Amino acid sequence: MSKNGILVLIFLMVVHMVQAQADTNLFQFVDPFIGTKGDGNTFPGASLPYGMVKLGPDCGNKRSNSGYIPDEIIHGFSHTHVSGTGGGAKYGNILVMPFTGPFDLSNISSESDSVTASPGYFSAELKTSNIKAEMTVSHSVGFHKYSFNENIENGILIDAGSFLGENHCCGEAQYLIGSEIRIISDTQIEGYSKVRGGWNKGAEYTVFFTALFDTPADNFGVWKNGKVKMGEKTMHDSGEKTGAYFTYKNTESKTVKVKVGISYISTGKSLENIKKEIPHWNFDKTHQKAVEKWNDVLNNIKIEGASKEQQTIFYTALYHTMLMPTDRTDENPKWTSDEPYYDDYYAIWDTFRATNPLLTLIQPEREADIVRSLIDIYKYEGYMPDSRSGNSSGRTQGGSNCDMVVAEAYLKGLKGIDFEKAYEAMVKNAEIPPGGNQQKVGRGGINQYIELGYVPAEYEPQQDSPTLHTPKLYDRAGTRTLEYSANDWAIALMARGMGKTDDYLKYKKRASNWANLWNGQINSQGVSGFIWPKTKMGKWVKDYSVTKAGSWGNFFYEANAWEYSLYVPHDVKSLIDFCGGRDSFISRLDVFFTNGHFQVSNEPSFFTPCLYAYAGRQDKTNSTIRSIIKNNYSAAQDGIPGNDDAGSMSAWVIFNLIGFFPNAGQDVYILTSPHFERVSLNMGENKVLKIITHNYSNKNIYIEKATINGNALDQSWFKHDDIKDGATIEFFMADIPSDFGKENLPPSLNDYE
Repeated sequence: MSKNGILVLIFLMVVHMVQAQADTNLFQFVDPFIGTKGDGNTFPGASLPYGMVKLGPDCGNKRSNSGYIPDEIIHGFSHTHVSGTGGGAKYGNILVMPFTGPFDLSNISSESDSVTASPGYFSAELKTSNIKAEMTVSHSVGFHKYSFNENIENGILIDAGSFLGENHCCGEAQYLIGSEIRIISDTQIEGYSKVRGGWNKGAEYTVFFTALFDTPADNFGVWKNGKVKMGEKTMHDSGEKTGAYFTYKNTESKTVKVKVGISYISTGKSLENIKKEIPHWNFDKTHQKAVEKWNDVLNNIKIEGASKEQQTIFYTALYHTMLMPTDRTDENPKWTSDEPYYDDYYAIWDTFRATNPLLTLIQPEREADIVRSLIDIYKYEGYMPDSRSGNSSGRTQGGSNCDMVVAEAYLKGLKGIDFEKAYEAMVKNAEIPPGGNQQKVGRGGINQYIELGYVPAEYEPQQDSPTLHTPKLYDRAGTRTLEYSANDWAIALMARGMGKTDDYLKYKKRASNWANLWNGQINSQGVSGFIWPKTKMGKWVKDYSVTKAGSWGNFFYEANAWEYSLYVPHDVKSLIDFCGGRDSFISRLDVFFTNGHFQVSNEPSFFTPCLYAYAGRQDKTNSTIRSIIKNNYSAAQDGIPGNDDAGSMSAWVIFNLIGFFPNAGQDVYILTSPHFERVSLNMGENKVLKIITHNYSNKNIYIEKATINGNALDQSWFKHDDIKDGATIEFFMADIPSDFGKENLPPSLNDYE
């Protein structure tokens, strides 16, 4: 080889090494503390993507869903958590805590300092005990490292009876069923914790564990209900809280490591998980492997032309989308199956709108496994879940939105899924009432919906005045009617693709049922027409308000008439007609966004900024979304504008930062305003979606024109088929609005044959 050839080869090798280095450093832009203040409720501890172990601190009153409360005392580090959720807390099982001095169960908690976190790692200085706590994880094992700094007796306890959310209100507390603990040797403890309840009011679940210590204990003991038994090795299950501890002498500058394997099957399986996943005692090696796993998934999207803050917002958001659901394949205690098993769908009502569509793009095999898991749950339990945690389905917040996830998987061509069985499950949702607790699975009120075309409200006379009436509303009747309509359209689209013509026509007709609750006589702030409660006799409820929101037992769930009257994502053209045409609809949206009715923190409004595009004003979609992001997202610890809900708020901002947003349950994307010069999405199978923004600047927020694979895109939307094999989308930006997107509007229900 010539000298020049050698130089070229060296140059190419250097370029490759630089690129490889760039590919391995995206974890540096992840800040797990974003969302831990304000209402984000994000989990900052150590986890792998979809990991079963989520190892982090339980703080303060132990009522936080994530376990973590900034600046509150730490009671210990437990192995099971959720991220971003509201309501009653779930999990917080198998808590580990180091201590200094003679064992005193009432004096274990500690203030903390120098708390740090990164993907797969968490650490804190425990000020009270002068101990440094560090932790990392594999999929099913928590790896603890405790550095003691006092030359006195020190120790480590394992609390099998600890959990989060005790005494929470509203029937959403967790309750201990029982716990058991056994000291096997001076380096091994095992046991389990049985708990029920939490936000989903779930049935009993059991977390088994085995803990291995690298240092033999000098002394040990156990306790039950706070009563300590020094030197004893076992506390059997009597329905009470149990725990065990090891103590060590002369531990100045000494480090003790602990590996805690968990399982939902047995203690034997928890030990096997340790042997399989972390057979060594090299903490740094385990940490590095966790970093590599996170880098692998973070590199599915690469951005260029972003500031440090934008990179931090973006990659932290991407990180948050992959904490849940939890991959518990081979850890299902309820049945044996060759299918994947996922838990902690918490909840699909949140994630179907952006998180699942994002995974469909960048992790199609993972999303296919998630869908297969939903189908397998249907096979063995009779319904796909809308929410599920602790191996128990519930609660269904609105529609059967698992239908949206399945339909989108079908329409976008995910592989390895039994879509015939999935379709069977969707039709059962649409036709068969779940019975019993209608918050658990399926579609509550489906018989009324089928009979009347809507879920009705009812009247009951006031006891003190038989001549006056106040509405007693059927639980979430408005939310259910609107979401059932969208769910029916998802079934219709899938039936259409599968050649089920009669079903397609049937569910297409039912997808228009939302209009049966449209009351054109209601006026507010110059806007006419709202979704409104109606009795089963067809009479409008009078004592109601456009701003009345609610939760369980109310007409709307977590939104009001202003928000839900715009939730018709499958039939927007009809909605525009009901609102009086394009100009009136645009005016309505202007009022909605300028008068404070939009809640970025509320999932029913996720798609609303895109509705401008259906009226030919894609430019207003751009300016509105940019304003929302600027005013609500940041790299601060309160930088997420509401409960992150298993990555839902994060997925919303990811899509809108890269320049398009999905109409969930369909195969349509709406163009928004790209925030980066270049984006590259790895879609698997060597397929890459590239997004290139010309004339990029903070002022040039409007699309002047766009292309896909060099062909002019004379509309503000595209279909998944346009990018399924990889593609290049190019945006040409300007600082003033153009006529881009004014014609060839996005498709709605009646555009389909």
